[in-house]
Parts: sequence; C-alpha cells; structure tokens
Amino acid sequence: MELILSIILTSVIIISLFVIRNVLKKNETLEDFITKQSDAINACDKRLKEVDDKGIFYADDQIGFFFKSVQQMQEALNEFMLK
Repeated sequence: MELILSIILTSVIIISLFVIRNVLKKNETLEDFITKQSDAINACDKRLKEVDDKGIFYADDQIGFFFKSVQQMQEALNEFMLK
C-alpha cells in the first residue's frame, strides 16, 4: 500500500514540475513581449514629441485635428507602458 502511495505521489510531483516549468517558460515569453511592446510605445511617444517640438502641427487648424487625435492615441498607449 505504501509503495502505491509513493508511486502516485512521485508521479504527481514530476507532473507538477513539468507543468510549473511550462508555465514559467510561457510567462517569460510574455514578459519579453510586454517589454518589447513597452519599448516600442516609448519610442513612438518620443518620436511624436520630436516631430512637434515647436507646436507647429498642434497649432495648425487642418493638421491640428489629426495631430490631436494621434496624441490621444499615444496617450492611451502610454497607459500600457511598464513603469
């Protein structure tokens, strides 16, 4: 009886280790993806600020509406950056 219980317990531990290993690998992959995404958002934010550093686009009536919309989208994306 003890042998059967030991075999079952050993099997459960081995299976648990494989499951934990796989979940850890997936988690690391997602962390890498989120870091890359955060870097891309940060680069876009920096570039958008460089493009209109003098406020020329923001002040123009025709382009200003589009530029304000782009800025609003960038602000929404900034919420997803890693702090």
